Amino acid sequence: MASQDWCADRLSDWLKKNPTKEPTDCKDKLEEDYGIKLKYSKAWSGMMAALDKIHGKYEESFQLLFNWAAQIKMVSPGSIVEVEVEKIGKKYRFKRMFVALKPCIDGFIAGCRPFLGVDASSLNGKYKGQLASVTSVDGHNWLYHVAYGIFDSETEENWQWFLAQLHRAIGDVPNLVICSDACKGLEKAVGAVFPTAENRECMRHLYQNFMKHYSGDVFTDHLYPAARSYTDGLFNWHMNKIYEFAPDTLTYLQTYHNRKWYRCAFSEQSKCDFLTNNVSESFNAQVKKFKGLLLHELVDRIRELIMEKRYLRKKISREWSDGILPGVMKDLNLLSHNIKLVKIQPCDEYVAEVTIRDDWGNQRRRTVDLENHNCGCREWQVTGKPCKHAIPWILAITCK
Repeated sequence: MASQDWCADRLSDWLKKNPTKEPTDCKDKLEEDYGIKLKYSKAWSGMMAALDKIHGKYEESFQLLFNWAAQIKMVSPGSIVEVEVEKIGKKYRFKRMFVALKPCIDGFIAGCRPFLGVDASSLNGKYKGQLASVTSVDGHNWLYHVAYGIFDSETEENWQWFLAQLHRAIGDVPNLVICSDACKGLEKAVGAVFPTAENRECMRHLYQNFMKHYSGDVFTDHLYPAARSYTDGLFNWHMNKIYEFAPDTLTYLQTYHNRKWYRCAFSEQSKCDFLTNNVSESFNAQVKKFKGLLLHELVDRIRELIMEKRYLRKKISREWSDGILPGVMKDLNLLSHNIKLVKIQPCDEYVAEVTIRDDWGNQRRRTVDLENHNCGCREWQVTGKPCKHAIPWILAITCK
């Protein structure tokens, strides 16, 4: 009869290489390797014993968080690491944690656009809490890690505490944008801690929720195009098509989705036109395999991930010689290939009326001001990159 210790000894090395395996996988592995029949309960207890050997005891993990926090503060002065406990009876219990490494704080303030994606996802180890994250985007549109943390559940109180620590780290960032999905309690917490920030809602989550209540081609044909529109006129045209078909959609959106989810309402200062919170989704994908670890290992593995990504990007950036980022050049080159120019009519040294033909054959005329980086379509102002109207005028000026 296979014992718990026997199972643990034979599973330890395998589980180190395959940390996402489940008890059923362990049962199949032992039965196949040793030609035995094993009860699920034996495989489960053997797996738990093996994990204890690999990672240490679950209960010890919480004490190790304090050791880890002290070490981070010592080797990276200026980092903010907070571990909070609560007293239950005569014992203290882990409540929540926040981590913002000093290099991440400095890099966000000095080199990223003022855009933050905030999200939380469930942990799947012994501790069934939430892993919260704050991510941004650098000039190359790459995910940038800002902060992360752990708490037991998504409540307004936990989110407000988490965001208060974030505010300690980054301060009052001018023109800040915070984008999130429908996390419980997060919307009010953002307003309380960052009252001047532009509070955006992830369009992907809004669309999923919207389509649970409404169905039909009119919604699929007009809701996303409305969100993508940079001008009020085009946004209102698409939304009127929806309202004509289902007038109650206006009340639904104002009641349940009253944050900013459409580009015509986005500020022109952040230079970020993201409709979705994909930076948070990317972070969740990066850390998916860590979510079953004990807490002290989880926070440290994320720290290692951040170090790896920062080193890789520093290495890549050293090879760039041009003053314009390759990602920006790629976007502009791609955009320039699809422009169907009709006419450029200059009216000043740097101002012209540019007429192009859209994908449906309609002629669209916009006023472009090169000196002020301005176009009547608003895309240049919102994204920070020349639009399809500005590019022909820029080329005409430079080729004179």
